[in-house]
Amino acid sequence: MSNLESMYQAVQFIERHLKEPISVQDVADAAGYSLYHFSRTFNRVIGHSPYDYIMRRRLSESARELIESGKLIIDIALEYQFNNPETYTRAFRSMFGVPPNQVRRNKSLSNLIFKSRLTLEYIQHINQGDYLKPKFVERGAIHLVGMASLVKDQAEARAELQEKLGHEVESIANRLRPERYYGVSFFPQTWEMEGFFYLAGVEVALLDVIPPVLVGKTIPPLKYAHFIHKGPSQNVGMTFDYIYQTWLPKSGNTLAAPLEIEFYGERYHGMDDPDSESEILIPIC
Repeated sequence: MSNLESMYQAVQFIERHLKEPISVQDVADAAGYSLYHFSRTFNRVIGHSPYDYIMRRRLSESARELIESGKLIIDIALEYQFNNPETYTRAFRSMFGVPPNQVRRNKSLSNLIFKSRLTLEYIQHINQGDYLKPKFVERGAIHLVGMASLVKDQAEARAELQEKLGHEVESIANRLRPERYYGVSFFPQTWEMEGFFYLAGVEVALLDVIPPVLVGKTIPPLKYAHFIHKGPSQNVGMTFDYIYQTWLPKSGNTLAAPLEIEFYGERYHGMDDPDSESEILIPIC
């Protein structure tokens, strides 16, 4: 059995015992590793220490129960193995930036960055190589013309916008050559709504002429963490999960703007190509 499969077994053991008083030694034993070797391997494969992963999963699932159940906060805290409400509140605020009573009062999880339950497919995806080690770059203003719509995290809707853009691209003036294609997601921060705005666009030198069926957008100069997504486009969600759920909380960086960019350069060979690569830019400060 490979290290990836063994660590997935460890993850499954953790998931089965989130509400039980397990130790890292218990998880190591279940995976068949010594404590030292297990801790090093888990950290390398999963991107979190075993203890950090257990804590983040417990806090994530407890947050769901704050909204979905009528249990008292103290009971939820104790169920997820926090000794008292004060310890739970400190850990919850450290992970999510707000206390649990505010989440219950707002009845919304939309602004919380969860640690999702991991799949073997995800573990294999993030261990393909060094693709997910970011570089830090600064970009000037990016002028885009394209098609935009409100979507609800539907890969099909984004692919459809990209396809429609292909039919209109010849009508776009001032295109940079060769064409530079982007997918940009904009997240409304003040709207009580699900989903986000998605722009499938091509980069232009100027926004002076915009065809009637298209829109123009300028992204201001920003500093970015630059990642590579390798594999079919349908798997890009796993790359974003890694960025937001693992890399960002540990990086010491914060998001500088409510948007994310995917750029389809010369290494992008199509939506279904397993060797295709696209670039992801996350604005940070």
